[in-house]
Amino acid sequence: MLRQIAVLCRNNCPSSLKEAEKIHIFESPEQNASGDWLERKIFPFQLKKTTRMSEFRDEIRTLITKLGDCRIIAGSSIDGLAYHILDRMGFHIFEISSLDSATLHGIAQDVAQADALPEKEDNLPLAPSASSPGIYYLDFIRLQQVHPEISSKRALQPFLQSTPFIQLNVLCSHVPLWLAAPAYKKIYTLRTKKYGSNLLLSLSPKNCFKED
Repeated sequence: MLRQIAVLCRNNCPSSLKEAEKIHIFESPEQNASGDWLERKIFPFQLKKTTRMSEFRDEIRTLITKLGDCRIIAGSSIDGLAYHILDRMGFHIFEISSLDSATLHGIAQDVAQADALPEKEDNLPLAPSASSPGIYYLDFIRLQQVHPEISSKRALQPFLQSTPFIQLNVLCSHVPLWLAAPAYKKIYTLRTKKYGSNLLLSLSPKNCFKED
């Protein structure tokens, strides 16, 4: 069985999704313990400059189609809505600063360890999920215990940018500083209450409470 890793590249170096010019796909037999990887495919890929969310989603879906059976992707930066879509489609997503056999071998090891997690951990939501119509919930405490590499921004910002909601409840240890910034206070009403030794944060769009 073969392992495949897709790497976003510009000038043959890892790049962000926005700056990528090509996708390099590397593969190695699972039984190969030496870390040798072969470059099997290269194809051009550049995001079109668009501010329309629907067009951006279509471009990410096109990328997924081109990747075929490959479900591991790496680059210098993959975040926001793109991260949200790829994660929902079952991709393992990595941020790397160099491209060599050791880096690719490390990615493969991390994926193998993740695949070995118990099913209940593997199914842990990485983003808010609906608890009732318009109401969403995320246990960020549990999420960070299982996936410490996922920040509050990575877990919440793609949701806020793409999902209409009435109320978002987040179990956390403290209010993220970025969420308390003036730009967010203009848009959302934020309430907190103690939940044991933690904090239950409730976020609601202010326009939800405007009368016609």
